[in-house]
Amino acid sequence: MGITCWVCDVRPLSDPALFSRGMSSLPWGERREQVMRFRLEKDRRLCLGAGLLLAHALRHAGAADLSLCRLPNGKPVLAACPDIHFNLSHSGTLAVCAVSDQPVGVDVEVLQSVDPCVAELCLQPPELEWMNQFEDSAHPFTRLWTRKESYLKLLGTGLSRSPDSFCAIPGEDTPAGCTFSEREKDGHLICVCSVQNNAVLFKEWNLF
Repeated sequence: MGITCWVCDVRPLSDPALFSRGMSSLPWGERREQVMRFRLEKDRRLCLGAGLLLAHALRHAGAADLSLCRLPNGKPVLAACPDIHFNLSHSGTLAVCAVSDQPVGVDVEVLQSVDPCVAELCLQPPELEWMNQFEDSAHPFTRLWTRKESYLKLLGTGLSRSPDSFCAIPGEDTPAGCTFSEREKDGHLICVCSVQNNAVLFKEWNLF
């Protein structure tokens, strides 16, 4: 199967008619409930868009039964096709979904400046030194953060494991020999983490 990272712009869901249509199209009642628990419309759009993208990505990977179950660590898997691995992320106006036949993690973040105090909490000293050599910290910090989060999501631990527990400087040895693939789009940075040195195919999917 390789690795495909699907990318979706959720802004069309700002149209109430399309939002309603999207809610009706979601195959998971739990996801619909999750969407409506968000108070802000932008968060509802992101959650809904990510759910619709996931359904598209899984069908494209050959899954007919989209029933989900959860591992003990809370990570969702396809009940009927556990060999199809997937991971979701969303930020700003983008939702992304990575699909593979091996464990995979993905993160997307808006490229924006970071508070130095926040950086010190989640980065190791060598990472801070690497980041501070750049005039603008937004891009290097986001590179570090997306690499860390995508790796933790690949493991299935999420942020239950501290992001400062390992170093993720680009160009240096990676945790457990993982491979990171990056793509910038519309002021966002996407990072896919995989356990094999496979090329990642980035594909855009348009809602409706």
